[in-house]
Amino acid sequence: MGLTKPLQAGDCVKAVWSGPTFKSALNLGVVNCAKDWPDGQVVAVDTADDYADALAHGAQRCTSQSTATADALPDAGVYAVVPTKDGFGAAKGGTACLVLGRHVAIGGEVGRFRDAGVNLWPTQMGTGDCWNYAEKDKSFDAHLADCGEPHTDQVIGTAQAAAGMDYKKALAQGGKLRTNKFASSWASDTEHTVSGWLAGEEEWNQGFSKVVCTVRRVDGTRTSERIPDPATV
Repeated sequence: MGLTKPLQAGDCVKAVWSGPTFKSALNLGVVNCAKDWPDGQVVAVDTADDYADALAHGAQRCTSQSTATADALPDAGVYAVVPTKDGFGAAKGGTACLVLGRHVAIGGEVGRFRDAGVNLWPTQMGTGDCWNYAEKDKSFDAHLADCGEPHTDQVIGTAQAAAGMDYKKALAQGGKLRTNKFASSWASDTEHTVSGWLAGEEEWNQGFSKVVCTVRRVDGTRTSERIPDPATV
C-alpha cells in the first residue's frame, strides 16, 4: 500500500489505483487534510481478533461503519484496506475504512471529522450539511455551520446531469436540474427556494457531473433551524 505505519481514523490520504477505481489495489499516502486536497479519508478502523477474522469480516464491517458517510456525499464510495497476513501485527489488526471520491478527490475532511467554519467544496458537501454562502470573485465560499446556528443553505441531495452534458450547458441548466428534482417537495411554499452548486470545469470533465442542491430562504436571509426531509414528515 506504500504505507510506513498503520492508518488511523481521521487520516486523509492520496490514492493511486493500480487499475479500475474501487476494483483494484491502490497505493496510499497520508497527507495533510487541509493543505493537500486529499482523495479521501479514513473514517473508521475495524480491529479484528485475528487475521482470519479480518480477512473474512473486516471489509464487511468497514462497509457497515462507513456507507452512511459515503452515501451522504455526492460522489464517494467505501474502500477497505484489509491487512495482509504478514502485516496483521504491524497494522495492529486494523482494517482501515476509507471514503474516497469516485471520480475526483473529495478535497478535505468528511462527516464528523469536519469543524464548523471549514470551507466546503461541492465534492465535500453531504446531504444534511448546513453552510453559509459568501461571495468570492467569480466563485463562492461555503462555510460549514451547525444547523441549529444561523446558516443560508442546507444540502438536500444531488441532481445528475445527462450523459454528455458539457460544463457550460450544466451551468446554464443547473437550475432546471435541481428544480425538477427537488422544488416541489422542498420549496413548495413562497419562503424557500432550491439552489444548485457545481464544482470546477476540470472536475466536471473528470466525471464529477453532479449538481449539489440546497434549500434556502428566497430573501437570502439566514435561518437557525433544520428543514426536515419532506419524505420523512
